[in-house]
Parts: sequence; C-alpha cells; structure tokens
Amino acid sequence: MICPNCGEEIADDLLYCSKCGEEVKLIPDFEPEIENEISGTLSDLEVSAVVESLGKNTQAEEEASAADALAATNELPDMETLRETLLSQADMDPEFLEDAPDGDEEDYLDEFDEEYDGDFLDELEDFENEEDVMHQIALAIRESRFRWLYFLLGLIVFAGLGLVIFYLSQHVYEDNSSVHQAALARDAAAHGNYVEAIEHMEKALLLDDSDTSLKFTLVDYYFETDEDEKALLMLWEIIYADDLNSIQAYRRLINYYAELKDYAQIEDILSKCNDPSILAQFTEYLAEAPELSDEPGTYDQVVWLKLSSITNGTIYYTLDGSEPTLESEVYTSPIYMELGIYEINAMFVNNYGIQSDVTTGVYTIDIRKPDAPIVTPESGEYKEPELIVAEGIKFGTVYYTTDGKAPTNESIEYLGPIPMPLGHSHFIFVSYSQEGVCGEIRDIEYDLSLESDIEIQDIINNLKQYNLNSGKTIDLTGHLPGNTSRYSYSVGAALKLEDTIYYLITENVIDSAESSMKTGAFYLADIKDGSLYKAIRDEEDMTFSKGAEIPPEAYAIPDPIILMDDLPPAQ
Repeated sequence: MICPNCGEEIADDLLYCSKCGEEVKLIPDFEPEIENEISGTLSDLEVSAVVESLGKNTQAEEEASAADALAATNELPDMETLRETLLSQADMDPEFLEDAPDGDEEDYLDEFDEEYDGDFLDELEDFENEEDVMHQIALAIRESRFRWLYFLLGLIVFAGLGLVIFYLSQHVYEDNSSVHQAALARDAAAHGNYVEAIEHMEKALLLDDSDTSLKFTLVDYYFETDEDEKALLMLWEIIYADDLNSIQAYRRLINYYAELKDYAQIEDILSKCNDPSILAQFTEYLAEAPELSDEPGTYDQVVWLKLSSITNGTIYYTLDGSEPTLESEVYTSPIYMELGIYEINAMFVNNYGIQSDVTTGVYTIDIRKPDAPIVTPESGEYKEPELIVAEGIKFGTVYYTTDGKAPTNESIEYLGPIPMPLGHSHFIFVSYSQEGVCGEIRDIEYDLSLESDIEIQDIINNLKQYNLNSGKTIDLTGHLPGNTSRYSYSVGAALKLEDTIYYLITENVIDSAESSMKTGAFYLADIKDGSLYKAIRDEEDMTFSKGAEIPPEAYAIPDPIILMDDLPPAQ
C-alpha cells in the first residue's frame, strides 16, 4: 500500500505510515447495518470490548474477514487511533495507568503503543481467523503477561497426563502380556506361593498357548498343590497336540503312574500310542503277545518253534489248546514239534506283572516216524563178550543211553560197535530222522560174566606201577609231576580178539575238583594171565585192536635201595 501523503510504501500489517505518520484510511466492505454497529460499539467499549465485538461479528458473519472489519473501523467518522482510545480510557478509568510511574504516564503509553502498535492488531486478526478453539486459547495465553506461568502449569499438567497414560498403558501391557504373567508366576512359585503362580500361569496360557514349556511348568505347579487331575489333563493336552514335546509328556505321565505302581494304567496308555519312536522309549512297560518264529500250518518236517518278546519278562505256554496261566510251562528254549498236531497258546508277562494277550497257533507235523534201530546181539546172558552193533534209518542218527533214561538227540551218539560191558548193562537206542523226528526206542539188556584167574585190581595196580617206573607219575596214587591231577583206570568192558578175551581198560584224569575226563588212552589185559598191551582205536569205525605189549619188568616193583646206615652191625 502507498501512503497518500508522502508516497512511501506502507507494510500490510501497519495502520500508519512509518515515514510521515499519516493514518491509513481503508474503505470497509461491510453492509451499513454492520458498519453502524461496529462504530457504536468501538466508541463505548474498551480495547478488550472491541476484540469481543469483533469476535461476535465473526460468529454472526462467518464469511466476513476480521482483518477487513478492523480496517473498516478506521473509516468511521468517530473512530480514533488506538493511542487516543487508550488515553480516553485512562480518563474514564484512573486505574488503567496506576502501574505507570508518577509523571511518566505519557512514556508508559508510548511504550505500550510501541510494544503493541505493530503486532497487536495482526495477532488479533490471527486470533479471530483461527477456527481451532485450543489454538485461540494458546494465542490468548501467549499475549498474557502471565504466559510463562500458564506455560509452566501446562507443562506440569502435560507431564501428569503423560505419567497417567504411561501408568495405564504399562498396566494394560502387563495385564495382557503372556511373558509378564509367566514371570509373575515363576516369581510366586520361587516364594512358595503356588496358588498365585497357577493363577498367573493360567492367564499367561490364555494369552498365548503356543509355548509348551509354560504348560509343563503349570503341570509342576498343579502337582505341588496336589491338583493331580489338572496336571494329568494338561499332559494329555500336550500329547494330543502331537508335537515334539509329546514324548516328554508321555514320560511325565508314565513316571507318575510308575511311582503309584499302577503298571496296568501305564500299559493302557502305551497300548493307545501309535508312534513307534515313543513306544521304543518305554518297552519295559509293554506286554505284547509273544511272536512265533514259524507260521501256524502243516509241515512235512519237525519244527523247532521259537517264542520271542520285545522286552524282558516271562513267556508261559501250553501245547494242548488250554489257556496259559502263571502255572503253565515256562518257555526257556525252542519247542520241539515232531509228528502230530500241536495247538500252542502263549502269553507274555513283563517284569511288572502285566499280562499280554494270548498268541495261538496250530501246527500239524505230518512226517514218517523212524522205526526203532536194529541192535545186535539180542538181549541175554553171555559168557564171552560180543560187539554191540545198532543200525538206524538211512540219513538218520542213532543215540543211546546206559542209565535207563530215554535217549534224545542230546544223548550219546552211536558211532560204531560198542564193547560189551562186564556184568549187567541196559542200553536204550533211538533213531532221529534227518528232519529231526524221533523214532521208536529199542531196549537191550546184557549180562556178561567171564571166567578169569586175574583180579581186575591187580591189573590196575600194575598199570600204576608202570606209570611210576616210567616217570609218568610221582606216586602210586597216580599224581602227575607238578600237578594236583592224577591218573585213574576203569575196567568196564571186554573184547574178544583172535580168540583171546581181554579186559578193556580206559585211562582217565581226575582233577582237584574230582571231575573225571578220558585221556583217549586204552589198554588190554589178558583175562587168563594178565598180560598188558596197549590198545589201538580206529577213529573211523571205532573198533579196537591189540598194540604193543608192555613187558612185565616195566611194571615190576623195583628192589628196595639199602643204605649203609640201614645195614645191621657186623658180628
């Protein structure tokens, strides 16, 4: 804007020319009614009333500009300058200048005018144009002489609100934080307050149930407060989740019932588990039915049936189709099944007394049973010894016993002719087929009595003297040099070789524990004169023949050694 008096450029925010002091005249764009109202109001009110009136006009006419309204007031016929208005107010209100020093009222007004002349109306215009009420209040406070006090009070209020908000937000966070609730639970448990610990841990899991470790901790708290049912339900919840923690939950469950010795409950739990990796961890508690090594059915050969279980325990079985009990046969070795029908029932009992289901199998063994061996000579009394010969089935094996018991495939195997024993003897022979089928048995009894002029004990004494003379033993008892074992001899059978009958003498070694073992050496003694011979055994057909003779001087008793001290004194 150009000053009409001096032509100087006037700033938009000034009402006077800064060079000549000429007042700027602005023509308002108001309606006459508004112009008259503003004129009357400004002539009767204080500066504050002017602001209030402008504010009311602004509310009445939202589209009118507050700056235009202020400019229009300068064109009214009775409008005075702001300085003149303040002076006139001082005349009307003596207290207006009471803060001014005596005699300096004019200077006080100059300072007031200088302070507010440039900025007051502009800021007043900003105040009227601001639609935000809070912003208007802030502007009003800024223009107050107590604005720093207001600022301090506002800062205190703001800080207080911040603390309240922080406290509320912190409380809301803690109340809705799974981590915080879990921490509170552990702290309560550390102080022995498990009831409070359970309350916090349950709330933590309500907020976040994905952390399985919290569930296990809650299980511990339940057990501490004897709420076993809740603890067990929580463990089942973990198991049903079917994650990597299932095996730990199973272990907790099983340990719980193991302490109660409720092994039936443990077996029931594991029987419902289909995870082999979990079952492998607890096989000791399982009681599964025994497994059969051979499928039930019909066989044309003998069957050695094996029963097995996956863990330690005992297997009971029957072969007649009856239900097995704890009083039934205990399985210790394969079951031998030959010709016939076998209906096997077996059950397993683990070390905790849990019984399994019963395994059943029917086996039909349909093979020919071997005939009894043909044995010669026949039973009877004999004055001269004969070799006992047994003939079994082709590709079969013959076994025999001499103690009256029925032979098995673990008895003495017949390998060749057997020298007839002295006195009474009882042989039982049986044949086993190549398939392992046991045949009929053959009983044979012999009574051999020989006429001899030689005592058997004299023959044994001669052998002992022979060993001592040759240095084989160190005494007549038969002790070996540097050893506690000793030789012994037995005469149990007789042989007829080249029309001569001989006693068959077997050499044995007896150890310190009195256990006897054959050395493999045999001797022959003529039953007529006691002549001694070494016997030779053919390992292929197991027959004996006469070997070298042992001369009588070899087993003669040496003459005693007479020492000079033992001689009688000369006569």
